[in-house]
Amino acid sequence: MTATVDRRCSVFRLLQCALLAACLLCAQQGNCTHHPEAVLTLVRPPTPAEIANRTGHAKYEPAIGCYLGAYVDFDGSLPATIVDQNKTEHRDPGGFEKIVGRAHSMYFFYLGYGKPLPLDWVKWLAKRNKFVHIALEPNDGLKWVNDDKYLNRLADEMGRSSARIFLRFASEMNGRWTAYHQSPSEYRKKFKLVHDVMRRHAPNVVMVWCPYCLPKDSIPDYYPGDDAVDWVGINMYNVTFHNNNLNSGCEAEHPCDMLDTVYDRYASRKPIMVCEYGATHMAACKPTAVPDFACRKIGTFYNALPAIYPRVKCVNYFDSNTLQFAADLAFNDYSVTDNPEVRAAYSMAVSSSYFLDAPLQDKPAPPTQPPTPMPMPMHDGDRLKGNVEISCWARSPSDHLSVRYSLDHFKIYSASTPDKWAFIWPASKAAPGKHTLLLEVLNTKGKVVARRAVTVVVVH
Repeated sequence: MTATVDRRCSVFRLLQCALLAACLLCAQQGNCTHHPEAVLTLVRPPTPAEIANRTGHAKYEPAIGCYLGAYVDFDGSLPATIVDQNKTEHRDPGGFEKIVGRAHSMYFFYLGYGKPLPLDWVKWLAKRNKFVHIALEPNDGLKWVNDDKYLNRLADEMGRSSARIFLRFASEMNGRWTAYHQSPSEYRKKFKLVHDVMRRHAPNVVMVWCPYCLPKDSIPDYYPGDDAVDWVGINMYNVTFHNNNLNSGCEAEHPCDMLDTVYDRYASRKPIMVCEYGATHMAACKPTAVPDFACRKIGTFYNALPAIYPRVKCVNYFDSNTLQFAADLAFNDYSVTDNPEVRAAYSMAVSSSYFLDAPLQDKPAPPTQPPTPMPMPMHDGDRLKGNVEISCWARSPSDHLSVRYSLDHFKIYSASTPDKWAFIWPASKAAPGKHTLLLEVLNTKGKVVARRAVTVVVVH
């Protein structure tokens, strides 16, 4: 590339830390035990009570739904680039959106602490009605983070930009690979300092606190407190091999298990942002494409958000083939644009109306405007009329599974991959009145491992 991102604040930290952390997953991560293993969903307008129960009224938080975000600066398949005032090259998000068939409401970039803000890039994104997500990285340590000229100027420029900014300061602090993990008390102090400076100069900035999903035991030690944190984030990746080691396969790791520790502890108090998520379809240690792995992980995870994680209000995909530019540090291809199967799976996963492709207006919609239909959990007594879109979220101990839908014991649909879980069912084919809709989850041997039944009312 003619102009590249700061290697220390982006390539090394982003890739090495995620992959080093990933090597801990098999030893420390257990299966999800408290979420249901089968959830039926129906595309319908959410009720006022459902909307009220899903929002905490944080800054920029949508009452219901989930913002789509992405990191695309290392996607070499996107031809158009923009070089900011710091001579850092960014990929034009428009190319990404054209390929995946869906606009995204947020794009993020990395900024090494001490580097000037690329104000022109921030304004470029804001002008195109995008949230600006900045990962501010103090890679020389926390001792340089002070209430000084640099931080105040940074905050002042963010404030003057008029952009809607999510500032993710010193993320993955719970990992030993960062330069700011040594002292949780010092970390909390510095996070609060940055929060206070931003509040003075940049009320348009939201502070995001973001650990890596593992090691999980120390995560609460670094939490700066509810008064300093606006949104709680998490970084998480699905890889085929830990630490690029053929003897350390991790097929069975479920993406929802990675999210649970942070979600269960903080979602009742703060909106949750998945700041970075990626699923590989090729590893350096075994350079054979495995699109099925990425398709299953992406489909399973994105389907889970409306079904069982209503407080996840933003998800960012890490769209990069890291094998192309940093083979010494990065071991996987996470791109969704360079493989047709993965591209189709991602496009399907984000096509739901539950995922928001642009920032909502600061003022809520008039009460007379009906809510947008979106996938919502089904309940006994739901009324079905005309052509209805039914889907599900499902899991077994792994995500190798198929699902089967039945109405009064007669099969009406089945699917073997998450991208095909949703289907349109003509309710007029059933007699008016009450019926039992059953979802069955089957493992690779055809054994039913989970069920979910609801009583629905068909009306003509």
